[in-house]
Amino acid sequence: MTNRTGVAGDQEKADSPQEIRDVASPRPMAMERSPSKRQLLKVILLGGAAASLALAWPRGAYASSLDKSSTSLESAQAGVTKPSTLNLSRVFRFNDPRTRAPQISVFPEADPQGETPLEIRMKHFTEIENFTFIGFVLAHELAGTYSRPISTITNLVVPDTEFQNLVNLAKTDRLTDEQLGDTLLDVGINWEHFVASNNDKLIRDQPTKITDTAMQAKIDSLDQITEALVAEINLRSIRERKESRERLRL
Repeated sequence: MTNRTGVAGDQEKADSPQEIRDVASPRPMAMERSPSKRQLLKVILLGGAAASLALAWPRGAYASSLDKSSTSLESAQAGVTKPSTLNLSRVFRFNDPRTRAPQISVFPEADPQGETPLEIRMKHFTEIENFTFIGFVLAHELAGTYSRPISTITNLVVPDTEFQNLVNLAKTDRLTDEQLGDTLLDVGINWEHFVASNNDKLIRDQPTKITDTAMQAKIDSLDQITEALVAEINLRSIRERKESRERLRL
């Protein structure tokens, strides 16, 4: 759909990912930090994602200024064991081979398989939902209370003016892990709904794109922001694992 933002390719050198000034939403939605609520949300969201998997097998995104990190993560994933073959989605969670930190796989570049253009498009937006939910769950599991800028959006430029303005406004914002997860949920669900609401405009030989160029720019922008947020969650997960090991050594 759009260029893929760099997902956390430089994750392995992310002891201190550059602390930047960007974030996807200038009005983050802080969520209650109660462990019981987080667990309930995880069960509900994963249950919903599992139900949607019956339709899934998605598509891809497009490269931004963070493309190098995305390539590195793909290389790291080459040796990772993927989920059960019953999983229809190509988006999955795995442990980083070097740090054992939980990670979310990059969003696929290629369109999913399908017998009709509409089937391909449906599988695409279902995978967007899966990508968003598992990223949200991981962010809440991290549960870090320290507010940080989002390092993966520093140089992010998106094609839609409205969403670029939001990114620019958010450059001075800082989010806790849970706020980051909530922001991902908000942006990712918007991406999914923008795609799903325009099935009547699909291009038959490129079913994950639509004929309305202005609306496509909005979809592409939401794609890029969502991938950048997941990349930040991956970086924070690696940092948290390394910091935990350091604390154990003390």
